[in-house]
Amino acid sequence: MEISIGLIAVLAGIVQGVTGFGSGPILMMLLPVFFALPQAAGVSISISVFLNLSIANTYKKYIKFKKILPVCVIYIFICSIGIQYSTMVDQALMKKVFGIFLVLLSIYNLFIAKHTKADKLSLLTSFVFIVISALCDAFFGIGGPLMVIYFMTQTKAKEEYLGTITTFFLINGVFNTILRVINGILVMEYVPVIACGVLGIVSGAFIGKKIVNLLNGEMLKKVVYVTIGLSGLLNLLP
Repeated sequence: MEISIGLIAVLAGIVQGVTGFGSGPILMMLLPVFFALPQAAGVSISISVFLNLSIANTYKKYIKFKKILPVCVIYIFICSIGIQYSTMVDQALMKKVFGIFLVLLSIYNLFIAKHTKADKLSLLTSFVFIVISALCDAFFGIGGPLMVIYFMTQTKAKEEYLGTITTFFLINGVFNTILRVINGILVMEYVPVIACGVLGIVSGAFIGKKIVNLLNGEMLKKVVYVTIGLSGLLNLLP
């Protein structure tokens, strides 16, 4: 199983390296084949921590901690509640909900995201974005789409955005991993799997950066999210 997880992580890292996004959805599209949804989300987040650490280190001069910490407090609080309940929900039902989530994620990124402008968000809208993202992170291990919009409105330059949002996900990834360990979702037997995943995703990201000019990033994004949408439909089948 470790080899399979490592290969999945390599694919996730390549997609991330070429397009700048997508490692989380790729991992969560395939990890539920091997784990129950709560465990799959925990493994995915744990693997992604090291990729976020690498990116955050690259842009450390541009990180705006004042824009991260207040959001982290709300995000971690909501996540902590969601993570505790994630194992109590009927897993057959969660599989269906997860399928719907993947389909909506696919539709959003294929048809809506490119038309979304990074205008200033109201406090209420920002709060809703943070809560929804935290719940999606807690249950499905994917909290990115709405937080991308939020941090685009809070940052000015590309470097500031990348440094700030990856640090945000790094901090939350570490806390959420600890919470999943405390709640018995992640146990010691997953350490070799996570280690293989970390090695795979870092290697994949390195490969992605090397071949980025050989692939059409926009076309790859479309292929990825069409595949994610189909995966979501498969989860809805009896």
